[in-house]
Amino acid sequence: MNKKTILLVFAIFGLPVLIATLMHSQWFDWRPGDTRNHGTLIRPVIEWTAESVSDVSGQAVGVERLEDRWFLVLHTREPCGSDCMDSLYWLRQIRLSQDRHVPDIGLLLIHEPPMPEELVEQVQALSDAFIIVDGANASAIGEQFPADGETTARYILDPMANIIMRYQPDQPPDEIRKDLGRLLTWTQSQ
Repeated sequence: MNKKTILLVFAIFGLPVLIATLMHSQWFDWRPGDTRNHGTLIRPVIEWTAESVSDVSGQAVGVERLEDRWFLVLHTREPCGSDCMDSLYWLRQIRLSQDRHVPDIGLLLIHEPPMPEELVEQVQALSDAFIIVDGANASAIGEQFPADGETTARYILDPMANIIMRYQPDQPPDEIRKDLGRLLTWTQSQ
């Protein structure tokens, strides 16, 4: 072998190792950039612990009902008005936009004030995928969610029933869609 071949082999195999070593040394302060998610990542994740609550139809809403699916959650501490219904509409649309992953996604409304029957029917007319929890049951669940002074917020629950991401009320629905799409893609490839 001649000198050029040896230098070429070193450049191909040794140079990446040398660069990686330098990037993790004391001479360079290299860190990966910001994350690509649009929501606020909740660290540490909050585990779902509410076991003795039921939805408006009387079914228990425990970990076993929430496991193995992603959930888009709307949590509100005030009566559901037009803004709330818009948020519910967009959560439904985000779910439907995930195409083949639609069966892997549930919808959850946690409405702390008691809901009149007409409002329950309006929400169920949007999608039969909604699990609706209201009144005292919703207040028990609501204590688990980080409030940050907001009366309404949207969240993502992972398939182990952990609250992992939070969205502001004015955050565009497309940002939630993108985050959920990435989460579904990453978990399906593993």
